[in-house]
Amino acid sequence: MLSRQLVQASPRHRNPVCLFCAAQSLPRPRPWRPFSATAAVLKRAPVRKVVTPKAGKKSKATAKTRDAEHDEHDDTSGVSLKEALLGRKGLKRETEREKLNISSIQADELEFEPVSAERPPVPMLSYGLDRVLFNPGVYRLQDPRSRVYNFDPYLERIMPAHEFDFDALSEYKTSSKDEDLLALTKKIGAKFTGSTSSMSGILQHFHFLLSGFRGLNHDMLSRQFPDPSPKFSKITLGPSAVFLRYKDGVYAIDADKSFDRPNIMSWLGHSLEKLLTTERSEFERYRRSNPEQAPPEDNSGRCYHYSKQGSIMMRSQLDAIDPRLPGTGVFDLKTRAVVSIRMNHKEFEEGSGYQLRHALGEWESFEREFYDMTRATLLKYSLQARMGRMDGIFIAFHNIERIFGFQYLSLSDMDAVLHGQHDTSLGDQEFKVSIRLVDELLAKATAQFPDTSLRLHFEAREGKTPFMYVFAEPVTEEQADEIQQAGEAAQEEFARTVVGIPEDDRRTQEAWQDIQDDIDKQVGEDQNSVSTGESGEAGSSRESLDESETASEETAEETAEEATQTLEETTEKTNEETTEDAQEGSTESTANVLDPTSTSEKPLLGWTLSVRNLVNGGYVDRPTNFTDQDEWKVEYHIKEIPEQSRWKLYNALKERRRQLIGMDEQETDKKLKHYRDLISRFSRRGRKWRIEQDQLNEEKGVQVYRPLGPGSDAAVNEQTRPDEVFGCEKKEEILDGVPASPS
Repeated sequence: MLSRQLVQASPRHRNPVCLFCAAQSLPRPRPWRPFSATAAVLKRAPVRKVVTPKAGKKSKATAKTRDAEHDEHDDTSGVSLKEALLGRKGLKRETEREKLNISSIQADELEFEPVSAERPPVPMLSYGLDRVLFNPGVYRLQDPRSRVYNFDPYLERIMPAHEFDFDALSEYKTSSKDEDLLALTKKIGAKFTGSTSSMSGILQHFHFLLSGFRGLNHDMLSRQFPDPSPKFSKITLGPSAVFLRYKDGVYAIDADKSFDRPNIMSWLGHSLEKLLTTERSEFERYRRSNPEQAPPEDNSGRCYHYSKQGSIMMRSQLDAIDPRLPGTGVFDLKTRAVVSIRMNHKEFEEGSGYQLRHALGEWESFEREFYDMTRATLLKYSLQARMGRMDGIFIAFHNIERIFGFQYLSLSDMDAVLHGQHDTSLGDQEFKVSIRLVDELLAKATAQFPDTSLRLHFEAREGKTPFMYVFAEPVTEEQADEIQQAGEAAQEEFARTVVGIPEDDRRTQEAWQDIQDDIDKQVGEDQNSVSTGESGEAGSSRESLDESETASEETAEETAEEATQTLEETTEKTNEETTEDAQEGSTESTANVLDPTSTSEKPLLGWTLSVRNLVNGGYVDRPTNFTDQDEWKVEYHIKEIPEQSRWKLYNALKERRRQLIGMDEQETDKKLKHYRDLISRFSRRGRKWRIEQDQLNEEKGVQVYRPLGPGSDAAVNEQTRPDEVFGCEKKEEILDGVPASPS
């Protein structure tokens, strides 16, 4: 039967055969691997050579020729799918590509070292605020349910800026103007130096690159908070610029201030830092109306940590210390204005009605302020803490008029948001790798343009393959000064009209005294000459005044500098772009400042930087769940951008930066009108609510938390012996009106 079926299936009549014979007669398949889209085609199995007994030179040459022809045929047939699709032309192009210079960094081999230097004592927190350091979460100034104050009610009301004597505080110095910093940099043999505020902006982009634009971890937010975005704000992701100022053999890194403008938050950073670290009587001496004026601080009043890695030395101002904290015990002080102030800091009086009434929720909550901070400034805070070898940051939440509460975030807490893990090993190693890459890029720029100041822009770009743009342009000292001082006149005007610094302040007096000294000198020289130079003298005096005003230094504090650079989004996820574009606007005069980078005729260098992460021997997009037992190696490639395309890419980068932080006031107001109206309604409602709360406080009286009960120290004062026993009446007297427990 089987044979009949085979005969019937055959196209032609054949004699019957058995099944085994039919299988043997089938053609054998060629010894080739099937063509696949995922693997290269294997070469033909080599043909066994026929060994001849003996041959002369001619026969040997003939054999070699045949073998070469055979090998050439094999090479062209063993190609990948990509090569097969591209054809011979694509294969030739692949072989002609030059070999890339790939470098690598072993993260755990980098050393971030402290630099020893004398420093004055670092202040500690006052008013018992150190309790916040050892309690996770927000610590409210006043408990909303029982109305008991957890700390001295004096902290609640913020001294208005126009009442605080800012002249009594020492002046903040940028890196290029800090002679002690420059001298120490030379002494230890470093080439570059910068402060935490000037370097944190560019270091953010190295985090984006090395982490592959890792999303933010918001698992700690409550379900009441709607749809938190895992992305950083656009202003944080936007390009960052710095100046590399050449100073007698070393380079000082200064933040680019071309789009800076004055605001009330930067001034309050001064006074609130002093409030949190001094006792009440001492702080009151800084009130302008106080007849007992505070003694002016000198430079010795500022405390710094100096650290070094490679050729870079970093300076970090020390705000406060507590020896019970791990490590150095140092931490940073940050003052965080509520969303209504950040949205419209020009009209801060109107936004000061906004209250933090709830712990959780989208509006009027501490949770909202924390969420905005994670997207805008938390990365910068963590970088500054690491540069200063600090344990964390102490945050005071306020609305310009009142302080609502406090929170301490350790590096572990910040890393949980930024790196997705509480173990700080990943953040520590990423920071050191970032410093190492910055060091190499700065060295490349200064090697091309030696002994001159530079303006550098950094921008990490997200895409299928993340990479970074780096541009370096030489500038003269005059050009750098003009850009940096573009907003100085606005700063001085703000100080006079808003902060209340009088016309005869210390710096103005010094400038006028120098002018008058010059005039008196010229008058003495001209006493015996014909008086024909009066107009020239007047013109000379005006020029001297302009120069003195232009040369005045900036007074912005490191602790509040981020206020002028971030205006976080305050609307739903669908409205993010409009709100983000309004952050850190600029006046028209600042936007129109002379830019030395506006022509392609001037020299310019540009690079792209790309990286690959190798963790424990395997390539990954980004390290995750990293511990100190893991091994992280970073491969990177720095490629110079062709000269013909540098200026086009550079100008596009600068335009992206201008659109994010350089909008004029009218454009900003137009984009934010809807959201500012929304915030204004919360502010008006909050102001009414605050009036009601103040009335309740007056009716019930102010109660401050003090420990009670057995084992507490409430009944012990400085006049009492440790072994003295108090009765109920004595305890009531000591507690200033707090009723004693019933006997």
